[in-house]
Amino acid sequence: MPEKTTIKLQQRECKPELLSATCNLHPVLQRVFSARDIRSFDEIDYSLKALSPPHLITNLEQAAQVLVGHLMKESNILIFGDYDADGATSTALCVRALILLGNKHIDFLLPDRFKDGYGISEGVADKIIAKKPDLVITVDTGISSFKGVSLLMQADINVIVTDHHLPADKLPDATVIVNPNAFEQSAGKNLAGVGVAFYLMLECRRLLREINWFDDRAEPNLAECLDLVAIGTVADLVALDYNNRILVNEGLKRLRAGACSAGIRKLIEVSGRSRHSLSSQDIGFSLAPRLNAAGRLDDMTIGVQTLLIDDEVTSTQLANELESMNQNRREIQAQMQDQALAMLPEVEQNINQFSFVLFQPDWHEGVVGIIASKVKDITYRPVISFAPAGDGLLKGSGRSITGIHLRDMLDLVDKTDPDLIIRFGGHAMAAGLTIKESDLAGFTECFEKTLMQHVDPVYFKNIVLSDGEIKGQEMTLELAKLLRDAGPWGQRFPAPSFDGQFKVLDQRVLSNKHLKFVVTAKDSHKPVDAILFFASDQQLKTNYQFFHIYYELNVNEFRGEQNPQLMIRHIF
Repeated sequence: MPEKTTIKLQQRECKPELLSATCNLHPVLQRVFSARDIRSFDEIDYSLKALSPPHLITNLEQAAQVLVGHLMKESNILIFGDYDADGATSTALCVRALILLGNKHIDFLLPDRFKDGYGISEGVADKIIAKKPDLVITVDTGISSFKGVSLLMQADINVIVTDHHLPADKLPDATVIVNPNAFEQSAGKNLAGVGVAFYLMLECRRLLREINWFDDRAEPNLAECLDLVAIGTVADLVALDYNNRILVNEGLKRLRAGACSAGIRKLIEVSGRSRHSLSSQDIGFSLAPRLNAAGRLDDMTIGVQTLLIDDEVTSTQLANELESMNQNRREIQAQMQDQALAMLPEVEQNINQFSFVLFQPDWHEGVVGIIASKVKDITYRPVISFAPAGDGLLKGSGRSITGIHLRDMLDLVDKTDPDLIIRFGGHAMAAGLTIKESDLAGFTECFEKTLMQHVDPVYFKNIVLSDGEIKGQEMTLELAKLLRDAGPWGQRFPAPSFDGQFKVLDQRVLSNKHLKFVVTAKDSHKPVDAILFFASDQQLKTNYQFFHIYYELNVNEFRGEQNPQLMIRHIF
């Protein structure tokens, strides 16, 4: 396995005086918050009353008015979602919320990644029309489904598009569109698809209050849907701005309390996480992969069913099925990853390479995104991995690095040679596309040239930011819990990470791939556990006596006991 691109360490700029006048925080936590530009307690007050108001999102009221009209007419409503975790949670949220709001005629549909592709294709539109809905609400998708939306509208079906993906130069001809990233003045630009869907339900409830809808029925507490918002928001890797941190924090509270469906509780259980101390990292690294496995290998319908089911027996069966799919995904990924890494020495000979485009004829379409992410981590370059999609087409999934907007790069490729890409879409850090297999070489060349022309090589410096050192006597279980519970942590609000010099007291290999240590800080004789997951071959062979590490201080739970543990991210 190739060594990762050289990592450079840089200290975060810290201004502890910003908080010192009003706070009584642990000094390390105070340092962490100030390095993330937190200036007052108001910015870490995650109560729901601080949420950004719905009226700031463009078209939200109009969309809610359309939805209320259909609720009053007892219309047939169909939710159409994407086949990833954000799409699944968005779909489940709308189903759950509309039932709470009094709708009795609700259905949902998600596309098959392999048969239908992304969004509302013509074939998917035919399936929807056959179900005879009066209203279709798209969630986490739809902003690029021009033909599909048009076909639904022609069939006299109202269409509310809710999405958060970046739009093309034009918008679909829907009844109403709610997408904060499609309108310059709209608030909520960092919302995930599930966040946009949640705001639509909030606005719908507000309008229903105005017409006395709840005079003869119970008014629901839509906070009951925040467990789904937390899962989808973290899983989709959107920026955890203040508003998203409120949503995720409240959702985590519900998850920890078990105030969620039996299916979600079983999903947490099979993932091996502790529900009572569940963190945003647990969602990202344990729950989301199992939920996404359904959309990667089979049909995300099972994911939505798991999120909604309250029957204990059925929920156990569904969660175990997702676990089995995830294990299968891991096995497929391991084989593909070995092939991808074996390709790197050839292309790495060119140190000026700006990108990597990878393809193997036997690769699995549902796993190429993970492969792109793994190779990106090693090369610190934008990576696109392709798999065959039949009929001479390739479907690709790309991952990028900070500072290089992947969707914008694909847009530039499309403008340079409009015949190369059949379709594309996505975000700054992740994107998907379809090309002809015969155009692979041409796309690879054009993508590389586009990056060379528009990207400053300074972005390829793999810099990790540290929150400084922790004194040996401060490495306590209490501090580890404080850091864990001070989140939620995630994209653009990164988990606290530190660096320091340590003496190695003990070292052993676990499962032939992990390194477990007992270490002491340079200013202390107090031993603390440390672990490096998935060590390289060279690291596994090295007998460390002293090292400088970049790490997170975590809580390790084993056989009912909790202890502080250093989660090593890099050894310098």
